[in-house]
Amino acid sequence: MFKTAVGKKELSAIIESMSDLDVARFLYCQEMAGAYLAVGKFESMLISAMHMCDRVKLQKALGPDQGAWERSVAKRALLEGSTLGSLIKILERLEIDDADTAYLKWIKEKRDYFVHRLFHEGAWPGELDELGCRLMRRRLVALQLWLERGERNIWLIFERAGFVELNRLSDGSFLAMNMAIYDAVQGDVARTKGDVG
Repeated sequence: MFKTAVGKKELSAIIESMSDLDVARFLYCQEMAGAYLAVGKFESMLISAMHMCDRVKLQKALGPDQGAWERSVAKRALLEGSTLGSLIKILERLEIDDADTAYLKWIKEKRDYFVHRLFHEGAWPGELDELGCRLMRRRLVALQLWLERGERNIWLIFERAGFVELNRLSDGSFLAMNMAIYDAVQGDVARTKGDVG
């Protein structure tokens, strides 16, 4: 464990004094931290996407008689309090494509391996040699890549499900628009026509 005030110079000196095995273990721990962040980012992106999409309904849990702001706050809290498996089940009930559901479940399996089973194989940094640390780092880097792709793919899944419209930008990024805005506009137009007639 490092002191909280360790700087670049002190860290360089610490690493310089380490054995090759200790450096391998240090790098393994760095990839564990990266994988932990990737899990958090993926889950946060899924929650944000589900929160912004009005076509992702949580009516049974929230009830119909709340104002828009209260419903939004309650929806966010409910999503944040849910497990990844529960979030996927919500999407499954909304009839997203089977292949997309399978993909999200596959991502969840990879995440569950990291969160729940990584150390069942005895993959403790202090018990691995350099080769073992290198192999585990490769697994963790792969996990990070899958989760990063998953973050982006959430929006493509939501586009295919009709939850969002994506405007692709020249730099490869995109803007997501809540498709339920069209539902609201059509409802307003229908009410206006009813008032006129």
